Amino acid sequence: MTGLTTTLVAAKPREKAGPRTGARYAFQLHVSLSKVLDVHASGADYRALFDHFDDLVLLNKSNSPDRIDFFQIKGKQQGSWTASGLCALSDDIPRTIIGKMYHNTKDFGSAVGACSFLTNAPFQLTLADGTKTTPDHIKITYASVGADDKKRFSAALDADFPSPRTPSEDDVLCFERTDVPVTGYDVFLKGKLVDAASTKDGLAITALYRTLIEDVTARAHDTTECTCVSDVYSRKSLGRDEIEAAFTAAEARRGILDDWAVVDDALKEAGRGTVARIKAKTAMVSYLRDRSRRAHEAVVLAADVRDALHKVKASAQQCGSLLTATELVKAALPTPKPSHPIEIVEAAILLELYEALNG
Repeated sequence: MTGLTTTLVAAKPREKAGPRTGARYAFQLHVSLSKVLDVHASGADYRALFDHFDDLVLLNKSNSPDRIDFFQIKGKQQGSWTASGLCALSDDIPRTIIGKMYHNTKDFGSAVGACSFLTNAPFQLTLADGTKTTPDHIKITYASVGADDKKRFSAALDADFPSPRTPSEDDVLCFERTDVPVTGYDVFLKGKLVDAASTKDGLAITALYRTLIEDVTARAHDTTECTCVSDVYSRKSLGRDEIEAAFTAAEARRGILDDWAVVDDALKEAGRGTVARIKAKTAMVSYLRDRSRRAHEAVVLAADVRDALHKVKASAQQCGSLLTATELVKAALPTPKPSHPIEIVEAAILLELYEALNG
């Protein structure tokens, strides 16, 4: 065991009363998974801990890590984050957001790489060169913040962590934005998974999304007291290998094109001729390609179809025929109907039905 892994077991995680629910908590989980997917895409090794010490914790190695990064995640519907807001006093300990960002340094010391505040909203801070931050500032290091805002932050930190502080806040604090929205975070993350698997047409994205969210949620909700590092890893974390295994399993799943003979039989039973059936398969290939590329029209159509399916899912599952279920979903689409060729609309509905019933 390294010094860091020893501390992972010895340090006391923040207190919580078991499973938490609601849109705010779901947003945090989706932001956490989005951040993990970014690291995964880079090819780097990692291990992510969920709702343990902080909303998200990233270790730089899946085994025997020597660096730890903490992320406090908060969503904001409107407005910006200011120095005053980040320093506002609360009844909790630590008493400020900036203090909550810093507090894990007391246990983890020199192993801390960064303590970040991760949010969807922009920051309204003054930088050391006198300029103001804009929504285009995605990552702002504490060292780059101007003297006046630093004075506010330092005074707020003094309330819980009197000066001098080691490590210095200059070395570890960071303000970062996520592109995950506070509403529609599930649709956004499914799109991100489509991008991550863009070379795999027909991949069951809905099933992959559900698997990953369930895995993250289970670990975030686990309140077992961990007595060894293997407990921490198995109960509270996912490593690179576990995430990769989820993608591999999703790739191995049969997609709708693998089962097209079933769809083709349903089209035959409905009296569709050879040309119509060829058009249906061509439309499916085209729709899968456009959805994988996140073409705007395909993304909008997918969202409309998912909403329509959600409204009639119980009835659709009782339908005796695939095309009957397709017509049921089609009737529930928004008015005016999507301006796509009917074959593309049917392809989108067939795909969503397939993933819903087989995911």
